[in-house]
Amino acid sequence: MGIEILEFVVHSSIYVAATRNIYECLQNCETFSAHGFCSDSAPGLQVYGWGVLNFQHDVEENLKWCRAALCLVESFGVKQMIPRVRMNQNISAYWKEPLQAKIESLKENHRELTMVGDMECLSLNAIHFCRRSLLSGRNLLTAEKECAALLHEMHQLRQVNALLSLISNHLSILKFIKSDHDSEQQLKEPPFHLLGNSDINNEDGLLHHALSNRLVGAAQQCYFDRSMHAFWSKNYEEAAAYAEKYRESQQTIRFPDLFQTFYQGISAFHLARLQDDKSRKWKAIGKNALSKYQTWVKYSDWNWENKMLLLEAESHACEGEVEMARSKYQASVDSAQKHRFVHEEGLAREMFGMYYEESGNKEEAMQQYAH
Repeated sequence: MGIEILEFVVHSSIYVAATRNIYECLQNCETFSAHGFCSDSAPGLQVYGWGVLNFQHDVEENLKWCRAALCLVESFGVKQMIPRVRMNQNISAYWKEPLQAKIESLKENHRELTMVGDMECLSLNAIHFCRRSLLSGRNLLTAEKECAALLHEMHQLRQVNALLSLISNHLSILKFIKSDHDSEQQLKEPPFHLLGNSDINNEDGLLHHALSNRLVGAAQQCYFDRSMHAFWSKNYEEAAAYAEKYRESQQTIRFPDLFQTFYQGISAFHLARLQDDKSRKWKAIGKNALSKYQTWVKYSDWNWENKMLLLEAESHACEGEVEMARSKYQASVDSAQKHRFVHEEGLAREMFGMYYEESGNKEEAMQQYAH
């Protein structure tokens, strides 16, 4: 009878989190305490941690509950559940642990989940691995090869929903590779054929399918990838527009949110200097992004410091605070270099150069572009 009660609590916790009632989640944890814990309690503990993160924005509590859940299944020695619970912990670890380090952990998760046959979590792990790989600045050719391999594996396992997000991610990688290579070089085409749907043969078809079938996660991934590519292509107005669509589709806190906030903030500060009639609106968006990063950097200076510093530099640039802007641009370059975000070091140097160019200092601008 006790096990049945706990199973009911676990499933109701998932429902409760979906309906955004953090207080009932708390009651469920109290039920665990009253009736005892078993291995099936672990998902409920992690769902509670997820609720705390989403509704109280308490990162430390979220990580604490994730660790407690892993300790629980390990203490019971439930080998079938350990990979799932460990995956959830690794997914949440981006708040504090170096992004590059967790890529290998997600690889190990993939192996363990395959061994126990957990297809649902295997798909989720694959999506997170590919996102993390691209956003942490992994070599693009390596990232493409790994993403393509996971795409074909998910196709063989008939994990259609995972394919939608993975293809969107893969398309982003191919776009970045193309921008870094000669246009005449033969590059791979995104494998839309794996979906087995002739209506989905391009990026627009992928987004339309996700929206028409209410696949929120896949649609959000499409918006994110479009915004990211627009940002890195310096199409800041387009990046801001897709960032807003991403925000409108947001239901829970996800790993890409932190990068979306960064792209939107930088885009907004840049647009504030170009569009005088909308300057106030763009500055407000940029300062909101900066405020979030000033909180997030407390959890991990490794992951978030260089991005916060670049947002600060752009903020000072908007206010005409020349020396402060220069200081922050250089600090962002140094932080990105120190924490091995090579692509974001390049971004900071480019933004620094653009700032010098706006100020009419072409010689200093060229020095930044030359790095």
